[in-house]
Amino acid sequence: MNEETELKKRHHHWQARLAVAIIMVALSFIGLIVSDLWRDGAWLYWRIMVAIFAVLSLFLSWYLRHKKQVLSPATIWHELVQWFGLILAVYLVAIFVNTGLIGRFEAGLVALTLLALNTFITGVYVEITFLIIGLLLGLFAAGAALLAEYLYTVMLPITVAVAVLLVWIVRKKQKH
Repeated sequence: MNEETELKKRHHHWQARLAVAIIMVALSFIGLIVSDLWRDGAWLYWRIMVAIFAVLSLFLSWYLRHKKQVLSPATIWHELVQWFGLILAVYLVAIFVNTGLIGRFEAGLVALTLLALNTFITGVYVEITFLIIGLLLGLFAAGAALLAEYLYTVMLPITVAVAVLLVWIVRKKQKH
């Protein structure tokens, strides 16, 4: 394989990583706005995001493996089981909501926290960009709980900083 072909492959990998990361960060920030404006809507939104993040994560893993780029020793099956475990955990939270043990807003924060943890773990074992996104989601959960009146003032710059960090990480990986 010549150098030009190898460079094109790396460029596509970089684009795929960046596209998935930007989609996840944008959806996360939208979720923060939804959680602030429509408190009961947070529960629905973050449940939907669990499925979307799972699909995006599994797609990126499949894409990078399909293109024969070396990833972690974890297989797609490991990742499927991990995301399925998250779905089951969110289902348990739904049982708590349906029985009245916790409210919808609180359940949304729990779902966001579980999603943050799962995305972070995916970053540890699969793709480092997910680690950064998991940390961002965790900051969003803390921000939604602690900084309600300053939420946008604090979280918008953090979101921009994370987006810049992701671009830097992906570009750095592209050069290797």
